[in-house]
Amino acid sequence: MDVYTTSFTYPRRSRHIHSPSSSLDFPGPAELRSNGNDSYPNLQPQLNNSGLSSDESSAENAEQISKLAMMAMSLHGCHISFFPADQGRSWNFHVTGAYQQVMITRGMILKECPIQHRAAIKVTRSEILDSPSSKPALKPDVRRRLDDIASQTMAHIAVVNSPLSLSNRTPPDGISSSAGWSGLETERICELVVTGPGDSVDLARVRLLVMLDELSGLHSEMCEIDQKLHTIIAGRKRSALQSIQEETATNIYLPSPLQGLVGPDILASASSTRVSRVNGVIWITGEFFGVQRARDMLYQLSVNKGKSIISRDTAILPRKLDWMVTDRPDDLKTIMNDNATFIQFPPLGSSTSLITVFGDHRVNIQRTIRSIMQLACHHYVGSFWLLPVQFNALLPPATLNASQVAALIKQISLNTGAEVVFKSMCFELHGLEHEVRAAVSMIMELDLIKTFHHEIRFQIELANEHREFISGKKNGKINKIMQTTNIKIKFETFNDHNFLIDISGSDTSVLQGLSLLQEELPAEISFHVPEAYHKRIIGVGGRSIQRIMKKYGVYVKFSNAEEFAALGGYNDNDDNVVARTPAKNALNLDNLKQSVMELDKDFVYETVSIPRRYHRTLLGEKAIFIHDIETKTNSQVRFPDKETASDVVTIFGPESQVQIAAAMLLDHVPFEADMAVPRNSEIPRVCASGEFQSLVERAKRELQVSIVPNVNISTYGATSSDTPADYSFKFRCQRSNSDFLITAREMLEQFLLNHNIRVYPSPTSHTHKRGDSFAEAFPHFDSKLLSTAKTHHVTESADFGRPVHDHDRRLRLANSSPDVKALFNAPAYIYNLEETDDTSSTYGRTPGGSQDYWSALPPIGSGIASRARQSDEAIKRGSDSLLEAKLKEQISKPRSLGNRAQSLDLTYSLSRITESSGLPPDSPTDSIGDTGTGGNSSPTSVTAPSFPSVYGSRSTVIGSQRTLDLDEEANDEVVRVMHNLGL
Repeated sequence: MDVYTTSFTYPRRSRHIHSPSSSLDFPGPAELRSNGNDSYPNLQPQLNNSGLSSDESSAENAEQISKLAMMAMSLHGCHISFFPADQGRSWNFHVTGAYQQVMITRGMILKECPIQHRAAIKVTRSEILDSPSSKPALKPDVRRRLDDIASQTMAHIAVVNSPLSLSNRTPPDGISSSAGWSGLETERICELVVTGPGDSVDLARVRLLVMLDELSGLHSEMCEIDQKLHTIIAGRKRSALQSIQEETATNIYLPSPLQGLVGPDILASASSTRVSRVNGVIWITGEFFGVQRARDMLYQLSVNKGKSIISRDTAILPRKLDWMVTDRPDDLKTIMNDNATFIQFPPLGSSTSLITVFGDHRVNIQRTIRSIMQLACHHYVGSFWLLPVQFNALLPPATLNASQVAALIKQISLNTGAEVVFKSMCFELHGLEHEVRAAVSMIMELDLIKTFHHEIRFQIELANEHREFISGKKNGKINKIMQTTNIKIKFETFNDHNFLIDISGSDTSVLQGLSLLQEELPAEISFHVPEAYHKRIIGVGGRSIQRIMKKYGVYVKFSNAEEFAALGGYNDNDDNVVARTPAKNALNLDNLKQSVMELDKDFVYETVSIPRRYHRTLLGEKAIFIHDIETKTNSQVRFPDKETASDVVTIFGPESQVQIAAAMLLDHVPFEADMAVPRNSEIPRVCASGEFQSLVERAKRELQVSIVPNVNISTYGATSSDTPADYSFKFRCQRSNSDFLITAREMLEQFLLNHNIRVYPSPTSHTHKRGDSFAEAFPHFDSKLLSTAKTHHVTESADFGRPVHDHDRRLRLANSSPDVKALFNAPAYIYNLEETDDTSSTYGRTPGGSQDYWSALPPIGSGIASRARQSDEAIKRGSDSLLEAKLKEQISKPRSLGNRAQSLDLTYSLSRITESSGLPPDSPTDSIGDTGTGGNSSPTSVTAPSFPSVYGSRSTVIGSQRTLDLDEEANDEVVRVMHNLGL
């Protein structure tokens, strides 16, 4: 019986160490707690044995792995040895025995190995902690719930501090995310860190999210639907699921589509009497009736989709399937979500090479298979055959003993990260390209191997559509590589979608040939261009795009609507343009994309961070605004999957519009900030008073800011501490209205001070005075919202630089002011003119007394510069600094504004009427006119306006023909002005 020996490292070094899906080296909860500003010594009972040091954790893992190895050896009759690898982050396993038993044992190790995964959920401290500011303690109800979730999912849950802010958005001015308990600051957060094997983390994360929804007052229910239908009923990119959440204002949490493949089987008690699998459980949270509607819609959709499900099988090498499931689970989930399909994988470690893809549309299934095949191309297979130096039938062939082989493959696997198999004088190497290449190089350098002839082979998998691309015209590329490096290259058909490239040689030239072939492998980029621009970019007869392709050596393919519908998209569902070039020319892909794109034809992705707790409201109540933003900016707003606990919302649209869409979206997101105050026994009484309620209503009415006191904080743990716990007040408003948060804080501070309640000093000032930042910009406004404090500046005016009690300041009537409209509409900068002269003189008529200073303007274009001369003289005579500032402003004021303001001064017009006659006209004895009164009287004109007397008790009719004839123009002006004033 041939001995089959394999050595592999798990988890593989190629995985991202700090990603949520791999966390052997994540800092323990105790280590995380020490990184924050606060520590939680009283949370130790809740850690559920996850707060171990790294040495203790490694020892515990070693014990568990030892038990697993003993069980596998007793069940399958193989020999297993293991030891730490990659500085304790992973383990190297060495399995020897018969082929079938070794493969079963390998699969058992991959599935049951206690590899710790990690996930973190950010949550505000006030949700789960009592007294979150000084003496944190888990709320009893939260502690009980966490214990239940940990026991049901076999995961460890820890509550740890985090130095990270709630979101990566910059808070408004005056609000800090980490400045301590003074002024306003964003909410302090902690993290629920979940660690455990395989599926335990995914299950526990969903249950924790449901728990947080329940704590916030939402109703939750679960429904069981066949696991194969979850991604199908969700729709492409979960569009159908998002529509259900939008219509019902609910959160829907789907389990992982890879549930049950990695990690021990998890059984959860759905009731006290029965135990059921949790792979098909969907959780729904929201308002009660919304949850019922969402559940009914999911059931109805699953029944409809179940009738139209189709499937297709395809073959992939078993080790590539194992690599996908253990190393690329996120990629597999993305493929299934993007195409609304479900991929059924065989058990880990089995020799089965078939996968089954389920879906409700042929295009979606085809695109899923293409994506899986494209992912499989990253995994290489190499073989190193040992051949005798000379053949002699009388002598037994040279072989390697078992001890030599064991030491060799352990060393190679440990150093390169590849899986190394030895059977029948052949080393098989499985892994990524750089791992397989490094393993072959290492084998070639061994002295033991140099006593043998050898043949090296590499096997590369590639999509069928790239076959001609690799070959070149008349196989020119392949022939050139074979002639240059003296190796053999041949193509073999593998399945309907991929083919295999075999490279073989006897020395290091095979590595050189592999490098040359890799330079010819296709590198591609895909993007979205609206179809309306395709013809314009391609040009007449394709001239424009051919010129660009020749310039950069890149092939570009534009897909029209029919091709795009049949294809389902390239790398992304929305991509309808693909560009390919040999890998050696990959740098030109971006250059070509920039050349093809014009204006905003390029659609891009923009991400914006919105706290998770607002997503349900945005999808539900704010859905109409979201659709309005999408329509106006030609963009799509995509919310993250609920079970990922992500805050990142993605916007897909034109490059010039996505930033606008993000800003519009943030306008509908509430912004919250906290203000802490020292503990005071009077605070609960004051907050319950009607006066405080009036303050809250006033802030909501005038500032659109909601103030909610957080005074029901438990005193648990506070009595034993010398530092008293703090009360806090939560301020909530729309982010676009966050400028008023500072004003609302000042109102609350003043209210508390008036009731002899001490507050912490503001970070911007050391006294509790209303800020005067607005007074500098708008000093003449007297508003409840804007401060009226007077400040001194280097260039302040003579009037506003005086103290308020200055008795020299004089106010004039409107008819003596030079410009009434300009006085009320004047910009702030008119008061900042430098004043060097403050002489006293009379203001009124000119010495001649013939007319007021503000005479009519000269005709436009007449060249008369009387305004400037009169302005200078007025400044010399002026005694009122406010008026002087106004006079100076007139120098640069537009002529049209001066004309408009001139019409409000009636003095000049009335004086022209009276001065023409010298004396007041005689009043008629009868208002209806009497021909016998004398020659001075005349009949009243029906067109002449009648005014009360301006000369005392005498009544007069300013309507004589003589007056109208003398100055008809002045009379018309008076009529017009009085009409405009509404008199």
